[in-house]
Amino acid sequence: MARRQEGYYIMYLRKSRADAEKEKYGQFETLAIHEKTLTELAQRKHYPIAKIYRELVCGESIEERTEFKKVLDHIADPYCLGVIVHAVDRLGRGDPMEYGLILSSLKYTNTLVVTPNRDYDPNNPDDAQQLKLQMFVSNIEFEHIRERLHGGNIRSAKDGNYQGSKPPYGYDKVPYKSALTPNAKETPIVHLIFKLACDGLNKGAIARHLNDSGIPTRFGCLWVSSRISTILSNPVYKGMVRYGYRRQRVVSRDGLKFVKKTTVSEEGKYVLVKGKHEPLVTEEAWELANKRAFEGVPVKRNLGIKNPLAGLIVCGKCGRALIRQTVRNKQRKPYDRLHHAYYTECQCKSIRLDYVMNCLCDALEEVATELETGSVQCGTDPSEIEAIERTLADESRKLDKLIELFNADAITVYEFKDRREASDVLVKQLREKHDELTAKMVDPDEIAFTTREALMLLRDESVDAELKNNALKRFVEKIEYEEIDQARKNRQIKLTVHLRGLN
Repeated sequence: MARRQEGYYIMYLRKSRADAEKEKYGQFETLAIHEKTLTELAQRKHYPIAKIYRELVCGESIEERTEFKKVLDHIADPYCLGVIVHAVDRLGRGDPMEYGLILSSLKYTNTLVVTPNRDYDPNNPDDAQQLKLQMFVSNIEFEHIRERLHGGNIRSAKDGNYQGSKPPYGYDKVPYKSALTPNAKETPIVHLIFKLACDGLNKGAIARHLNDSGIPTRFGCLWVSSRISTILSNPVYKGMVRYGYRRQRVVSRDGLKFVKKTTVSEEGKYVLVKGKHEPLVTEEAWELANKRAFEGVPVKRNLGIKNPLAGLIVCGKCGRALIRQTVRNKQRKPYDRLHHAYYTECQCKSIRLDYVMNCLCDALEEVATELETGSVQCGTDPSEIEAIERTLADESRKLDKLIELFNADAITVYEFKDRREASDVLVKQLREKHDELTAKMVDPDEIAFTTREALMLLRDESVDAELKNNALKRFVEKIEYEEIDQARKNRQIKLTVHLRGLN
């Protein structure tokens, strides 16, 4: 097949997993070496390079390789003659669906594959066969490599070697070895976390203590309770190696995208042995910290609604829901508070639920009074519905006149058709708007009565939270919470109540 004489080439650079592992220890820069080699190749063959795509991630699928997806889009340009790569398997070594897509894209765009060994024309039967064969063999080889690596990792883990790709907080990886060494900067923080846990502080309190002390995470972020939980539950800190505990498997596929799910292996189906690395805490301290951090957490037995504002109250600044949390005062008496997501830009402090409920009752009392006196507009403005009905009547008269003109041969069939279609579109829009406004029509007296009924339930301490919540949801759309004054002794808040059907 004749090739286009004018055009350009693009270069695609991607490192393998082995290359990425070597680069961690500064052995060499793979992409730079490949780029130099392929640039010299293009110069010798007089192939002009218009664009270089550098894949910086080692993705198994096309969906994970953002730069390669750009390559597939780029080769659709008729002036793109080919793609220059270090080897055919750098284009992809995934499953048959993926390398089938790659081969089809190359074939139908008439794109050459240029490598240091040879050029491949996907529309040449021999070259196409070679491309198919190399990708097929690469896929089989990839699966075998993955199986061998997994088996080798299991054997190495059983020997006490750490197999994680990233070192846990408090440790560094030893170059070229599956081993850990304590990190001088992070080790004292690990000691502090376990000490605080042994002293009885919960995970959230430990996170707040570290943040208040100005201690950041490894990447300069704020501590959260889930991160503290991960550290406390990791047996690596007591000198153990755990491998295969969390597994990720593909549960379905959406086109080229794999849908994966992470699961926890059952006891006995993962490796847990004494490691070769230095433990940061004693086994006794690890057990005590975990007992106090996890075993003391109460199990939820009653799943009924305990928060009368559940699903209703949100932060007025960011829209996050406020969550009910039961805490204890100095006398160990439990009471409920509403708290915002921790460490956000809102800096919203928790507040007593009963105080918010009192403020809400005052706000609803004011709303009911305004509805009863007619000082606020409720639901749809009747004049707006009347205006739409007048417009619909006018449009109906215009349509009758249009039919008379057509029957009298005063307009052509094309003019009649155009005007009729425009009229139908307008009538449809007006009727939809009319139905929407009609659905919003409410009786202000009815809303006022419903509000009064809800107020009686909210103020009755014998009524459970779920009944109060159901009563509120009958007429309340949303409650926006904002802090006016954050002073602990004089908390001032603002509640904006959005009622259903209320303008």
